[in-house]
Amino acid sequence: MKTLLDLLLFASLTSSLSFGQKFQDLTAKGAPASVGVKHDLVDMGPYAAVRNQSSKGIIAFVAVIKSTDNRGQVLPCTGRADYIFKSGVLAPQEERFACLMEAADRGAKVVETVGAVVWIQFGDGSTWGDAGAGQQVLAARPKRFAYLKHLVETYYESGEDAFGAALNDPKLGFPEFAVAGCLKSDAEYEKISTIDLAKTRLATAQEWRALGIF
Repeated sequence: MKTLLDLLLFASLTSSLSFGQKFQDLTAKGAPASVGVKHDLVDMGPYAAVRNQSSKGIIAFVAVIKSTDNRGQVLPCTGRADYIFKSGVLAPQEERFACLMEAADRGAKVVETVGAVVWIQFGDGSTWGDAGAGQQVLAARPKRFAYLKHLVETYYESGEDAFGAALNDPKLGFPEFAVAGCLKSDAEYEKISTIDLAKTRLATAQEWRALGIF
């Protein structure tokens, strides 16, 4: 039996033309989400985006993308999004970033891309898709929550310098590093202080926690 990754690799040879390159969505038929190509940001090339095709809000997803360049090199990307620690839920018919569509080699051009949404969690806690694919997202939540809580407590107990040191700690594990990176980049984009954003996101995460989502 072929795996999804086998199908993604095979489909890269048979996909249909879109946005000047070949693209195919291999998400299961009737799935509550789909993946497509967007090119609406001036500082970014084409990227894969997940669209919510259901009537419920999505709080997390996993999508698998494979881009092939004109030299035959394949660059895989797994897009994992967990909006418990970021922005609000992915609303019905809304699209959000999943993966960049980049060539494996510098100077090469992407000529074909295939992708699929493989796992989803809704705002009511229910899930769809491959449970194994979503395991990393779910397993990281306690660590992300603890780190976010630690950041805010550090600010109140020890001040801004200690908060900054905790935010930029070079020994952070991947879940914590992802939280810190998003806080810094999103705070800059939204033009607010990092601690204010951290407090807002902690409050939101605490609400999800109270609902028993994690």
